[in-house]
Amino acid sequence: MKTITQSRLLLLTLLFAASIKVNAQDNIEQIFRAGVGDANTYLKNYAEEAILSFNSGLGSGWYNTAKPHKTLGFDLTASISVATIPKSDLLFQFNPNDYANLELQGGGSSATLPTAFGGDANQTSLVIPANTVIENPLNGEQVTYSTEINFPAPDGLIDGEDFPIIGAPVPAIQLGIGLVKNTELKLRYVQDFGLIDDGSLSIIGVGVLHDIKQWIPGIKQLPFDISGFIGYTSLSADYQIDDILDSDFTFVDGDVEFQVRSTTFQAVASKKISILTPYLGIGYNIAGSTFKVKGQVSYQDGINRIELVDPIDLEFDNGSTARINAGFRIKLAILTLHAEYAIQKYNTLTAGVGISVR
Repeated sequence: MKTITQSRLLLLTLLFAASIKVNAQDNIEQIFRAGVGDANTYLKNYAEEAILSFNSGLGSGWYNTAKPHKTLGFDLTASISVATIPKSDLLFQFNPNDYANLELQGGGSSATLPTAFGGDANQTSLVIPANTVIENPLNGEQVTYSTEINFPAPDGLIDGEDFPIIGAPVPAIQLGIGLVKNTELKLRYVQDFGLIDDGSLSIIGVGVLHDIKQWIPGIKQLPFDISGFIGYTSLSADYQIDDILDSDFTFVDGDVEFQVRSTTFQAVASKKISILTPYLGIGYNIAGSTFKVKGQVSYQDGINRIELVDPIDLEFDNGSTARINAGFRIKLAILTLHAEYAIQKYNTLTAGVGISVR
């Protein structure tokens, strides 16, 4: 089975940064020549599936039993969740009607192009026609392209077809502490601690697991546990892009900001059978993301030069999804091993290890 290195995963997390810094030959930078509006539309299509994978993964792995810890009992767990992207979503449909200036070479009405995980663009070319008028956002002046601009469509950063499972992995280090009234507080924290050159990555979260069986007459004596859970997680990533100072294209003071937010609501049931605790959850995950590229971009067209500031500002608000998850925990003294599978917008596999007391 092929694997993806940690450094490559960072590049996938910061999609635009990787495309500019590592894969400049894939012509991502050429998209800017079509103007800010077209650049944002194209890059949203290019990055959406990877970002939705983060949305789904971030709401997973919060619990491995429905039974809260006793007062001052605790657990400490480390887990990783991967929300798998279907093969059908590794490509997107390019429709020229969605763009003000970008067209397909030869005047085609549509084409299938790769997302960030979609591999080769198969020599499909994009065109900005001659006489296209682009407004310079800095001064409001208009520039008319004297000749046609033709360039290959950007390839994906990797080819998802080469991997049996493709998705954006989300790590979690989590502490659970038992409080009063069968309530458990859960805290998440992941930090790169300066290990990422020219960037940073952090995950923080807080959740509450509460036994609801105690409040419902008639079910207190049922031989399994039932709890309600709510948790909020935020992932923030920042990456500084090295200056590009080519004669016809420059990008200085570049910085990528990427944020994902997830709020998870679940009803959870579990049953302890010796060392094994199977569990089942049903609920909803509310997710949203922002992806921004800041910096000063300028490019030359003959005698004209167009300059852009903070050119990319994207919001992804379609990551919310109903979810059903099932899993199990094995507890050996204080050592725990757990795994679960969640059916949601992008189905998610989670596995982890920890210690648990009381």
